[in-house]
Amino acid sequence: MAQAVAYPDSWASDLALATPHAPPGDHAGLSRLPSEWLTIDRIVLDDVLIDHVVVGPNGVFAVSVDSDPEPATVEWDGLYRDGVRVTRTVKAALMAAHDLRQRVGHRFFAYPLLVTAIAGTDGQLDRLGVVPGGRIPEVIWSHAGTPLTRTQRTEIVWALQGLIE
Repeated sequence: MAQAVAYPDSWASDLALATPHAPPGDHAGLSRLPSEWLTIDRIVLDDVLIDHVVVGPNGVFAVSVDSDPEPATVEWDGLYRDGVRVTRTVKAALMAAHDLRQRVGHRFFAYPLLVTAIAGTDGQLDRLGVVPGGRIPEVIWSHAGTPLTRTQRTEIVWALQGLIE
């Protein structure tokens, strides 16, 4: 099981993360990550809220949750909902990862993930991964990120202490 820091109940408020494949009480499905993964909920950086930060052997992930339950589609040039390009949500997810990288030090890259209700499979918008809630563990675990040692992961967690909302 992945270690959870902060309040696990905060996952319940993220409707886009609900998945029928997860056991009861695990709304995001992150318990399927191995024990060396650490999940930190609700980090606040300079008025930017990062819903979840996941730190593990293959990287640091800034997980932003789109609260709109209406399914979106991932096209080559953006995220669309009812034929209208969604920019605010995409920019907020990218900014969250940028701010997280500045906070933990520029030598660590924070990979941005946007969790939203999407029609079809997950996608990639440049460096922003777009996934439905039930696929978060699979996408994070299979991500070919820069390997982090246990010491580096501890350093990142220490950098985030005091920022939990």
